[in-house]
Amino acid sequence: MAEFRRNRNGKLMAAGLLFLLVGLALGLCLGSVSLPIGDVMRALAKGPGGSGGSDAGEPETLASTIIWTLRFPRVLLAVIEGAGLAVSGVVMQGLFRNPMADPYVLGVSSGASLGAVLGIAVGLGRALGIWSLPALSFAGALGAAALVYALSTYRRRTDTWTLLLAGIAVSSLISSLIAFIMVIARERVDEIVFWTMGALSRASWTSVGVSLAYTVPGIIVLTKHARALNALSFGEEPAFHMGVEVESVKRTLLWTSSLVVAGGVAFSGPIGFIGLIVPHAVRLLAGPDHRWLMPMAGVFGGGALLLADLLARTIAPPREMPVGVITALFGAPFFLYLLARSRRRGK
Repeated sequence: MAEFRRNRNGKLMAAGLLFLLVGLALGLCLGSVSLPIGDVMRALAKGPGGSGGSDAGEPETLASTIIWTLRFPRVLLAVIEGAGLAVSGVVMQGLFRNPMADPYVLGVSSGASLGAVLGIAVGLGRALGIWSLPALSFAGALGAAALVYALSTYRRRTDTWTLLLAGIAVSSLISSLIAFIMVIARERVDEIVFWTMGALSRASWTSVGVSLAYTVPGIIVLTKHARALNALSFGEEPAFHMGVEVESVKRTLLWTSSLVVAGGVAFSGPIGFIGLIVPHAVRLLAGPDHRWLMPMAGVFGGGALLLADLLARTIAPPREMPVGVITALFGAPFFLYLLARSRRRGK
């Protein structure tokens, strides 16, 4: 049985990698200006500075500019953030032993939104340049997570159900503050709304580098705790008797997940449902073993956000939709299906 599951999960991982590669190819080729795969391959081969020389011709130079300036950093940011959200979603669902939990349960999304909204409302984005909003968003995300963690920790013990309730309460409070700011700063409501819906249009090589620096080490730390998560799936007391340092593991997983999510949200705004739907779907296919769940969720999460962003920028050209609208459009019905399915099982 174990051998069969390993073989099946190996095939699923291969399928996930193929799905990711197809998403990358489509993301580079398609957009408001479609490029043949041959032009894309030549532009990638020549590098960011390669215009092809004097005989390359204007179309090839245009293709190189589109690929290296616009699309390549954007598809990479989609892969990085999709993977980070999906792996963090696996961790949250494992910690709370609840398939409805997602990476934003600690108020990270709301805190990031509040930081960015404050920056937009007072004009810091225009006054201080590209780094102001990501910095404020990142600070807001970590501040909200710290507040939720402090509210749910007593005598160095963090209760997961109190954590969940504190996250809901803090998120609700922050949402009210954001609504208040939007009423006060009416002239910038459009910019605020677009940011809070989530979009990858701000992607740049700098944002890719910073997100990569948070996401990759964070995912490595999280996957190293896969066995501990397997033990925690039986409950905290059984996990303790299995040799897991429960409180230490919970702190590590909670803070690492928050850092991973904050590193992505800071540049794109909150993007919902990737961290909720992808982990659950992968669990249905691969089983409950977190040693398989986390890497597979990362691969499928990156591919899912890639395709959602591709749809967001091609569904109504030349206009671009926030990618959060697309993920909600497909994710919400699946979430309702999960609710109905769990209700039927409970009967």
